[in-house]
Amino acid sequence: MTGMSSTWPTALGCVAAAVLVSPLLAGWTAAFPAVAGRDVRWWHRRRVSNQRLLTVVVIAGVLAAFAAGADPVLAWWIFAVGGAVLAVIDTEHHLLPARIVYPLAAILLVVLALSAVVTGEPGRLVRAMLATAVVGVVWFLIAFTAPAALGLGDVRLAALTAGMLGWIGWSAVLAGQVATIGLALATAGVIAVSRTGLTRNTQVPMGPAFVLGTLLVASL
Repeated sequence: MTGMSSTWPTALGCVAAAVLVSPLLAGWTAAFPAVAGRDVRWWHRRRVSNQRLLTVVVIAGVLAAFAAGADPVLAWWIFAVGGAVLAVIDTEHHLLPARIVYPLAAILLVVLALSAVVTGEPGRLVRAMLATAVVGVVWFLIAFTAPAALGLGDVRLAALTAGMLGWIGWSAVLAGQVATIGLALATAGVIAVSRTGLTRNTQVPMGPAFVLGTLLVASL
């Protein structure tokens, strides 16, 4: 792990870039769950409320700041801004759209593959792919046994985040799982307090926990 070795210019640059693309990100968050047909171009820019825009600016900026402490910065920055979109959508609609997760995963794979070539460390890419498969299978089994608690969107994001941390190392993958579970429990606690308790039907969005937990581990 790189630790918080990034310079202030790098961190400020990541945050500034996240803020600049936030209007586009906010439009993406507003496209779901209304998107139904395959011909709907969710990636197009949309006009959104000031409240939504401000929310996305803050979330994307914070996540991008954590991304500045990880390597390669470009991959982690892309993960941060894409994760901001997923976190907002999941919080609002309990949905982690495959239409966002899959393109995000593909872009990150390309960036990490190029980084592996440039640095001469193909083993890191192999480890990332193995982590994706292993953690993806584990979360799929959990979702299979408890479909009311987890969906396939959670499984996809779990695999993606594991792959990102797999680039760093197996210890980071494990730490990411622990961080995610801890943040998910904290989220459940907040929901319980705000809604006076949890019931069997209460849904806890896992997206924010996956994204934030992964970036926290990566930036340490």
